[in-house]
Amino acid sequence: MGYFTDYKGELKFTQPLTDAQIADLNTMLGEFCPDHPEWNVPHIRSIDLKFTKDGSGLTWNGAEKTADLNQVVEFVLDVMHTKYPDFGLTGKILAQGEDINDRWQLYLEAGAVKTRDLAIEGKEIECPHCHKMFIYDP
Repeated sequence: MGYFTDYKGELKFTQPLTDAQIADLNTMLGEFCPDHPEWNVPHIRSIDLKFTKDGSGLTWNGAEKTADLNQVVEFVLDVMHTKYPDFGLTGKILAQGEDINDRWQLYLEAGAVKTRDLAIEGKEIECPHCHKMFIYDP
């Protein structure tokens, strides 16, 4: 078992998708990258994204071993921009790792994928029963 990161948030499409765009995204979402050598992305394990429930954007698919989500989103944008130059995403996804201080945000700025560390406010406390750390902010 490895390190786990939880992701919350959505990246919304900047405009409604066409049927062709939906079909192209469906060929990528949830796919294991080594099964697609034509993608040439050895630094990405899998496309751990799915459509939001209302179909208006993308969100994390809950995969256990998601890593480098910012690179995954960049790859999806690059592929889609190649065929659909007007394709875009906007929004934010919050990432929280197992380590309480491993907290960051993925966001889009001027069409580019960015990340920033998020400050943790409050006092770090260890649970006397399970010995996990948490933040207490009265």
